[in-house]
Amino acid sequence: MSEQTRHVIVFESQPFWAPELQRQFLDDDVHVRTCRSINDLQQRLAQQTYDVCIIDLSADLPGVLRWLGDWQIRGSHTAILVIAAEEQKSLEWHVRELGASSFATEYVTGIQVAGMCRKQWNKTS
Repeated sequence: MSEQTRHVIVFESQPFWAPELQRQFLDDDVHVRTCRSINDLQQRLAQQTYDVCIIDLSADLPGVLRWLGDWQIRGSHTAILVIAAEEQKSLEWHVRELGASSFATEYVTGIQVAGMCRKQWNKTS
């Protein structure tokens, strides 16, 4: 990883990915922030630039889809990684068309999600 500080924001209804990513990036210069509502996500993204935004699609499916549509119009360079439940798999291409860089429905580990973040950073380095 490069010497710059990386910023990750996680939208989820319950603490799961944010604390796991904090553990995964313990030895790296990565700041992980969490939010529990779409409004909070919008406010945080307006205040600061994030390298990666991880979204738990199950946290607010209709809200996430609306937000992605608005986010795409703005043309942000933040990579959007979506983690969805198996029953949401049929939404993958719609979510990707709205700007998601990655869409995972299978079980993923914290190591894999951290790897997905690093992969995005390598694309922009």
